[in-house]
Amino acid sequence: MSEETIVPRALPHDMQAEIGVLGSMILSSDAVFLCREKLKEESFYKLSHQHIYNAILNVAEDHGDVDIILLRDELKKKGFLDKVGGTAYLRELVDTVPTSANVEYYINIVREHSIKRHLTHACINIQKTAQQDGIEVEEILDRAETEVLGVRHLKESSRVRPMDTVLQNVLERLDTLHQNPGQLTGVSYGFSELNRLTNGMHPGEFVVIAARPSVGKTTFSLNLLQHVCHVERKPAVLYSLEMGAEQIVSNLLCIHNRLDTLDFRRGTLNDTQWADLEESIDDMAGLPLHIDDSPSLRIGDLRARARRMHQQHGIELVIVDYLQLLRPPKSRENRAVEVAEISAGLKALARELNVPVVAVAQLNRSVEKEERRPRMSDLRESGAIEQDADVIMLLHRPPQLDDSDGESEFEPDEDINGVDPEGIPATKAEMIVAKQRNGPTGICSLNFWSRYLRFEARADHY
Repeated sequence: MSEETIVPRALPHDMQAEIGVLGSMILSSDAVFLCREKLKEESFYKLSHQHIYNAILNVAEDHGDVDIILLRDELKKKGFLDKVGGTAYLRELVDTVPTSANVEYYINIVREHSIKRHLTHACINIQKTAQQDGIEVEEILDRAETEVLGVRHLKESSRVRPMDTVLQNVLERLDTLHQNPGQLTGVSYGFSELNRLTNGMHPGEFVVIAARPSVGKTTFSLNLLQHVCHVERKPAVLYSLEMGAEQIVSNLLCIHNRLDTLDFRRGTLNDTQWADLEESIDDMAGLPLHIDDSPSLRIGDLRARARRMHQQHGIELVIVDYLQLLRPPKSRENRAVEVAEISAGLKALARELNVPVVAVAQLNRSVEKEERRPRMSDLRESGAIEQDADVIMLLHRPPQLDDSDGESEFEPDEDINGVDPEGIPATKAEMIVAKQRNGPTGICSLNFWSRYLRFEARADHY
């Protein structure tokens, strides 16, 4: 059949099912509550049905029960009565549906056709995007995926659950913990003291790790990934907006093998180090780690990609490096509003995928100027991060004092530094848990070997 002979088809819809829903709502307040939960105005194909649906919800909100007289007055007040067919059509709705017993059946039909219409519109948008000049193929694919996944979410049912169901789930989890006392309830950070304070990274949590530049926040996140993917063998994805994938893997090799980063870059490793490196290649190649080093990602694109990774690979941890480099859905004049949208998007992603989402973030310069421990208020550009995050951790490397006359908030602590097998001491570092929605706050002492890019808990050093 030629393109000229194709007859345009109406978008998917079922008028009888829509009439069944509206008639049931007029007959039963229970049907109103059920429809309110599962349907929206745009779920109805016919515009007059959209007006009637909204009017029924308004009447139910104001009066509890719905009848034709109240519905007529509401539509008349809004100026829609004649447009929907008058009182005669409202009576026809009731006469056509003698009982509301089948309302769930009608709802499912209306929802299915609504989803098909949304999918049709998504396909049209994808086609328009693909035909535009000047758009990279990768961006077209990302937009297409976002469109389709957006339709998929329309299929999701309500998350409302009765108390007894939730209570039973909680009791089962408590029983498991009772049988295994001390067991982590979340994904391990790989640092014993931090695990004791937080009990790990929990599903649905939005975790922020913040620090000033060059303190080691990216390096800490790589140490975290090395533990989760290599030791725990849990799949994870890293979205790196600042560092390329090759540099990330190079740093992971240094962390894994305790290699001097300078020797690694120069190629001056000794024979023993080369042998250890070659031996670790196969193990590192099998890590369940996925790296996306696309620069200038929009938060919407990142969420779409993360959904796909979760569906394809069962991702159990998402790390973003770093938050302030993400782009908002739309450019705003106020940078704080942009960061707030990004922060809210990451929090929503954690809830949606039910996995921990860890975002690296920048602190402002006041920490360096005032020579003090960082605070949550030092988070750069937006206080919304403080509100959205479930856990906020501030990485800090206190000044190392050479004498007791140095002016600083910190006292020298000779016992804090570990020593590696070559006798090289670590520098002191602290991970300040400044906020934990479901637990205590505190400070965890860490050792940091800059030459190996390794963080280790104080109790775990050599």
